[in-house]
Amino acid sequence: MTALELDQQVVFGILSGRASTAIARRLYREFRLNGLQITPEQWVILMALTNKDGITQQELAITTYKDKPSITRLINNLEKQSLVVRSSSKSDKRMNQIYITKSGLFLYEKAHLAAINVMKDALYGLIEDDIRMGERILKQIFKNLA
Repeated sequence: MTALELDQQVVFGILSGRASTAIARRLYREFRLNGLQITPEQWVILMALTNKDGITQQELAITTYKDKPSITRLINNLEKQSLVVRSSSKSDKRMNQIYITKSGLFLYEKAHLAAINVMKDALYGLIEDDIRMGERILKQIFKNLA
């Protein structure tokens, strides 16, 4: 049996994001249970900024695989909550650089702990080799389509 002969409904369901959607829903519930007023999408933005603070909105869009309107909306909402700040780029005034605030970093760290628990549940029953293989497969699929 070839990979294309597998149960296409299952394969397409997985690859189209059912697992991702389930994880996002669970993250949202977990954040609320922990009193965190943040969405999984917002958390991803904060995570990107903890990895590289002060990047432009364009870089943030590329890093998080979001379109420009979504990034603008997310940043606007995070800015209203004082979790990030926008600053005009010194080299190009047309571009904004985004920085995480101290309160954003604090919230990110609390949300990160909740996310670890969700991922532990999501990966329950998988051995490390399975997880690494899944990661390799998904990275290759993404690379093939990039």
